Parts: sequence; C-alpha cells; structure tokens
Amino acid sequence: MEKVALVTGGSSGLGYALAELLGKDGYSVVIVARNQEKITASVAKLAAQNIKAKGISCDITDEAGLKKVAEQVKSEYGKIDYLVLNAGVVTTKLVSDYTSASEMKQDLEIDLWGTILSAHTFLPLLVSGTKVLMISSGFGLMGAAGYSMYCAAKAGVINFGECLRRELLSKKINVYVACPGDMDTPQFHNEVKNAPEWMKKETPRKLMKTEEVAVKILKQAKGSKKYLIVPSGDVNLLVVLSKILPRKFRDSLLDGMFPRP
Repeated sequence: MEKVALVTGGSSGLGYALAELLGKDGYSVVIVARNQEKITASVAKLAAQNIKAKGISCDITDEAGLKKVAEQVKSEYGKIDYLVLNAGVVTTKLVSDYTSASEMKQDLEIDLWGTILSAHTFLPLLVSGTKVLMISSGFGLMGAAGYSMYCAAKAGVINFGECLRRELLSKKINVYVACPGDMDTPQFHNEVKNAPEWMKKETPRKLMKTEEVAVKILKQAKGSKKYLIVPSGDVNLLVVLSKILPRKFRDSLLDGMFPRP
C-alpha cells in the first residue's frame, strides 16, 4: 500500500530536505507551502529523482484552506503515514521595538498556532503507525534577546508536542519534536540580514547543512519512548548543561554567550 508523507513548509530548507529523504524512502510526498513558485520548483526537483510528489499552496494559519488540503489528501490518498509540521518564520526584534499587536503575533500565529491548527486538521487522516514530526528549535529550550516571540512559539511547540504524544500513544501514533540549531537555509540568512546591529556583533554562528540535520532527525524518530530530538551538538550541550547545572549557573553561562542590546 502507498505510504504518504505530508510536509508543511516543504518547499525549501529543512522541510524540503525532509521531504526528499522521505521520498527516497518510498513515500509519496505532499508539500504544503505558501509560495506556489517555490512549490512548483521543489516538486520538479523531487520528480527528477523519481520521487512521487505533489504540492499544494496553503497558509497554515488559514483554517478553511487547511481543511481543503485535508479533503484533497483524503480524496487522493485516504491517509497520512508521516506528518511533518515544519512551516515557520523568525523575527529578530526587541519586545520594546514592536509597534503593533499584529506584528507581535506573527511568529506566534505561524510557528505555534499554525502548527497546532495543522495537527488538529490532519489528525483524522492519521492511522496506526503514523509518525508526527514537529520542528521546534534550540531556541524553544531557552530565551534569547531579540527572539522573544520566536522563542515563545517554539517552546509552545515542544509542550504541545508532548501533550499530543501522550494523547496518541494508545493509537500507536508516535509524535516527535525536533530542536535543531542554526542551519544554512534562506530563512537563516534572511534572519541575519534583518537582525539589529547589536545582534550582528555576535560570534559567527556555526551552520549545519539541512541535509545533515534531516538525516539525523529521521534517524532518531523511532519508537515511542523518546519524543524530543536534538540533532545539533550545540543544542545538545544546552540540554546537558540544563540537566547538570543549577539554573542560576546555567543562566549566567548563557548570559555571557549570547549578545545583549
């Protein structure tokens, strides 16, 4: 029987790398993203590798749009065997520099609410043995100056994923949340370009290739006992330090590592 993988934000970056790996593993891939031009290009790249793929344009914060995607997937495939909730954005700005509530809500709506709404919408299509993979961030495990909304959203994804994992255990649907560090993606370079000057004084950040991160994530997404996946060495160090150091020492160390305005 045909295996189906749906990847939100799958037209570029980590989402595309995950879609490509799943396609090579025998899944028919459905890419959901906003930009139709990028979707078309990504589907063509997958097809050139003999991967069965299609793309659907949709904003993951649009409830009606997501329902149409779910209806189309149900009609054409009947189920989802691997659900990857990857779509997201990042804004680098101090809380005091936001000028409107709508601007402050952007990261929260896309990164957190969009993930929650996508999970809820596609739940009826999940079957026993399905895997659900949510992409959070190393910044979901800590708070960094200039990333307030992004950190809040990604921390929410981690906790939402843990809740959903326990809700679906009896249905034999495994849920994972990945917390990668910095990756060489268009989004990261755009993030750096638009960052305030005080943030650009930071020591150059080590970037991982999306393909490398994708391989590590899918390799660790096995079984039902572990849900938090940390594919980056620097983020894994943060996890270890958080376990062995008292909170005040851990915070003091991070204060010295990350830039402040």
